Amino acid sequence: MNKRLYIIFLLSFIAFLSGIVSCVQKDPSGEDSGAFDVQFSVPETANLKEGENILTFRILFGKAPVKSDVVVFSNKDNSYDCTISNINEKTFDVTLNEGIGNGTYTVSIRRGSESKKMGEITLSFGVVVEPSNGSTVYGMVTCEGKGVADVVISDGVEVVKTDGKGVYQMKSKKKYGYVFISIPGGYETPAIGVLPTNYSLLVKDASSPERVDFELVNAGDQTNHTILVFGDMHLAGGRNEDRSRFAEFCDEINSYLSANPNEKIYAITLGDMTWDYYWYDKSYQFPAYLNDVNRIKGLTIYHTIGNHDHDMMKPGDFDNVVQYMTEVAPDYYSFNIGNVHYIVLDDILSTSNGGGKTDRKYKELVTDEQLAWIAKDIAFVPKSCPIVVTMHATTSNLDTDANRNALINSFAGYEQVHFFTGHTHQVANKQSGNYYDHNCGAVCADWWDCVYRSDRKVHLGTDGAPAGYEIFKIKGNDFEWKFKGTHLDKDIQFRSYDRNNIHLTADKYLSGKSTAEKDLFNKVAGSWTTASSANEVYMNVWNYGPGWNIEVTENGKQLTVNKADGATFRDPLHIIAYMPASGKTAEDSFTTKSCSHMWKVTASSADSTLEIKVTDNFGNVYTETMSRPKAFNVDTYRYYNL
Repeated sequence: MNKRLYIIFLLSFIAFLSGIVSCVQKDPSGEDSGAFDVQFSVPETANLKEGENILTFRILFGKAPVKSDVVVFSNKDNSYDCTISNINEKTFDVTLNEGIGNGTYTVSIRRGSESKKMGEITLSFGVVVEPSNGSTVYGMVTCEGKGVADVVISDGVEVVKTDGKGVYQMKSKKKYGYVFISIPGGYETPAIGVLPTNYSLLVKDASSPERVDFELVNAGDQTNHTILVFGDMHLAGGRNEDRSRFAEFCDEINSYLSANPNEKIYAITLGDMTWDYYWYDKSYQFPAYLNDVNRIKGLTIYHTIGNHDHDMMKPGDFDNVVQYMTEVAPDYYSFNIGNVHYIVLDDILSTSNGGGKTDRKYKELVTDEQLAWIAKDIAFVPKSCPIVVTMHATTSNLDTDANRNALINSFAGYEQVHFFTGHTHQVANKQSGNYYDHNCGAVCADWWDCVYRSDRKVHLGTDGAPAGYEIFKIKGNDFEWKFKGTHLDKDIQFRSYDRNNIHLTADKYLSGKSTAEKDLFNKVAGSWTTASSANEVYMNVWNYGPGWNIEVTENGKQLTVNKADGATFRDPLHIIAYMPASGKTAEDSFTTKSCSHMWKVTASSADSTLEIKVTDNFGNVYTETMSRPKAFNVDTYRYYNL
């Protein structure tokens, strides 16, 4: 044999023998630095006695860890490094860190810079929980490691309560694929950014029991709390600079939180956070929205689904909300803050066949399944408890009187019921007995259209109300609300117009546009296309509702205030801020709509000064000294520097 080949063969044989010796002599408790190939089983659950901190794992295929390895237990909030001991051929022990409590953890093993995920385990300390006969979803609700009694849990069909130890059992068919906790008053859940951890997706088949635990955090006294209500956002990934404008809105909310550090403040959306048109065109879906809205810090935001939060590339009313339910929230659920019970509904029933932009059919309807669930949910709620119902479309927009009546009658006997809705991009407040309807405007105003361009310098909804949000301050069972225009002073609650100086013509505002566009402008402008010298003054009081009072005086004389022109009246500022650059050739949901909160007086002359005093239903007074003649153009109404 060639001497060189002999040496190579000899060295290879020695290496082979060394490997055999190494394998034979390997001590499972030693510090072997060989390949990182560890295998062990992770049980789904582990029930430990109170104070117990040792978990034993079973080694698989003889591939044991070494003592210097680290077993890591992690969840959404924390990561815990745990030490290994008592390694033998079949098992090894792990000492749990003191901070580990009840809950579900991802288990990994780390050696140096390498790490391997091994599985997930649900730990329960002090109470052994097993599924009862027929139970398919079960678990515990804890706060600071102790079970919490009488907490309501639901899967959207069944509604149950925890027992005295904080344990619940549910015979669920898992129809909607999730289970949620109706957070009790005085508590919160940990949050991931702005999202509460109030629900969990179910992963097993309908007949297999699975454990889902919930963790609560003691929130202290919530009797007095504030709810910020965010109507339609319509974020579309860069359309009309929407994301940068939304960032300014988020900064305003952060400023509000900083200015009120001692208040219990929460928020809720009213749907259409996104815009399904642009989920695919601009790749702007819920993860992008959550990235943007998480610019807001320290605020828990509960979410309501809107029609534009349905994936219209998917057919039916379930498949097209799966992404929303997976990444944002259940499509309907409940929770409590202080004395108030909040119910979030999905009143958009999709009938789409999955055709996207060309197939976006839906009904504004609260399904029978939701009505049945409401009855079970509020069975645990005292009649004296105020109820807040949030949904996207207004009660008046529901497709049938029967559906509307069924929804309202669900709360018969309750002393106070408030509906918070969006969808219209308008502001309105109505009351019928103990029922209150609040149509809460839109963060995006009119889809971010009449804003931040050289010819459009105000940001208004289709009724002329500014972009903004409602602030509800709740003290015990008493509600007080105010609409806050984004960037505007909180005391700007109306806008006045001098009719003598308003003459809207298509030739003036749509010079160079098509005949079709001019015809649309004139149709929308209506009576504003006619010049007037009648000395009328108009006031758009956008958050007007029962109990408000409007007083106007001229030279100390009280003028008679009348409602303006009924349902056909439209805000003139929105017409000129939106229409000239809209490019619309047919009247649709984007154009200026009739305004339900426009008022007028007739002055004695064209140049008198009027004192306008508006008092809301809580006694807050808003005033303007209106010097006339008052010019009419977008610059006149620039309350802030855009």
